Amino acid sequence: MSNVRDYLRKKAERDEKNTKNPSYSTLILKHRFVVFSRILFCLAFAAGIGVLIYIQLKNQIYTSYTAVSTIEKQQYEGSICLDYADGFLTYSKDGISYTDSKGNAMWNQTFEMQNPLVRIAGGRVAVADYNGHIIHSIARNGNSAEIDTNLPIRDLAVSESGMVAAVLEDTDTAWIYLYDGKGEKIAYAYLRTTMQKSGYPLALALSPSGSLLAVSYLSVGSGSMKSSVAFYNFSSVGQNYVDNFVSGADYADSVIPTLAFLNNDTAFAVADNRLIIYSGDQRPRSSAEVFLEEEIQSVFYNENYIGLVFLDRSGGGKYKLNLYNTSGLVETTLSFDLDYKDIIIWKGGIIIYNETQCILANLDGEKRFQGEFEKPCLLFSPISGKRYMAVSKESIDIIEMQ
Repeated sequence: MSNVRDYLRKKAERDEKNTKNPSYSTLILKHRFVVFSRILFCLAFAAGIGVLIYIQLKNQIYTSYTAVSTIEKQQYEGSICLDYADGFLTYSKDGISYTDSKGNAMWNQTFEMQNPLVRIAGGRVAVADYNGHIIHSIARNGNSAEIDTNLPIRDLAVSESGMVAAVLEDTDTAWIYLYDGKGEKIAYAYLRTTMQKSGYPLALALSPSGSLLAVSYLSVGSGSMKSSVAFYNFSSVGQNYVDNFVSGADYADSVIPTLAFLNNDTAFAVADNRLIIYSGDQRPRSSAEVFLEEEIQSVFYNENYIGLVFLDRSGGGKYKLNLYNTSGLVETTLSFDLDYKDIIIWKGGIIIYNETQCILANLDGEKRFQGEFEKPCLLFSPISGKRYMAVSKESIDIIEMQ
């Protein structure tokens, strides 16, 4: 028993000694723990401050704006401005040009057209004359390719990769041809459509990579109307399918005039009575279908949201904008009275404007600003944060909200 007591006593003395004189490794561990705790606290504190600043900026209400720079320019009568890259496109029957937000002329393409069709995907632009046979495919740096289709053009689409799809009218047939970024016809990438077999191609869209083509067909027969959405894959995967057709669906008593890709694996179609969302980067399938009881006035979208404008029956305003996510759920509803020229959905919120007025709102549908422009506005687009670009006939103004 005495041996046990001696052992316990000596152990207690050793523990007390170690406590009073900790080893070097113990001191290092304690120091590291203190440093780690301080870093963790600082990171958490900084994150908290960041979240507060983000929420404050996101919900900040503006009451006015000031012009931080003004660049004089000349806008030719009858020309149209479109948001593009870090500036804007200006086009008319005589040509199309790209001007950056600093007023620098980046490129210019001349032509003669009666009814120009302009399609934009990222930094790529395709321009063709309706019923003409020439397509100009233009990269952001100004490099261009001229495509001669040899048949009247009825519609076209362009991808960010530079692929161009065109609907061409023949006697009793509508052809859809694909061209690469250099303007060369892709030998195996074409479709022959007829009213009796597939219906007439009403809308078409290319995925950003250019490998997927979506086509909306309209057919009428036996007193009934039907729309079909077909997906064609022109990558190696699609070579295993007849005519590269990989998936599709029919919609009775529907007309589908709007078809677009949000990204390489998400597309959507808007019919007169429904919104359909498709998912898949090889064989897209319907992943959500929303039936609509109200008449659609306009369609807008970005890479994350689909915006549908309806007449507002609730009395909150003249119009109602619903933002749908890629699951088909309404994330935001915004009522407004402004007779809009355009609506832009971007990461910083929602812009609704016409030539004289604009509304800014966040993605939660809360209005942050509503006011009038000092001069008639042809284009109003976001730059970053609180700064926007306002293009008029006389100038390019960079404004900052206050």
